[in-house]
Amino acid sequence: MKYDAQKYAELDKQHVWHHLTNHKNFEPAIYVKGEGMRVTDINGKTYLDAVAGGVWTVNVGYGRQKIVEAASKQMMDMCYFANGIGNIPTIEFAEKLISKMPGLNRVYLSNSGSEANEMAFKIVRQIGQLKH
Repeated sequence: MKYDAQKYAELDKQHVWHHLTNHKNFEPAIYVKGEGMRVTDINGKTYLDAVAGGVWTVNVGYGRQKIVEAASKQMMDMCYFANGIGNIPTIEFAEKLISKMPGLNRVYLSNSGSEANEMAFKIVRQIGQLKH
């Protein structure tokens, strides 16, 4: 697909705040495709993505068919359900994760660092109440 690079650069400058970026005199890089460990920008130039999605979040690479198929199947069954109630993918993943972490028997899965920190504080308070 062909994109108007100038149009999207202007729209980006007008409407998007970028993570860890000084926006004064900023010229955005706009990526349109990822494949394996490489990304292609709006002008067709390809780069090695050495920071996994810009903030270390695409650590398995781009365009992994096996992952696309697994995610698609899961989204058809149940795309998301918060972990306040049990669900099969969470239970199976937790079991696999715990099998690799000797001495631990339970995990808390979260969508963000803030959620993880909030739960850590709650767990510490609960342990304090129970033991002290």
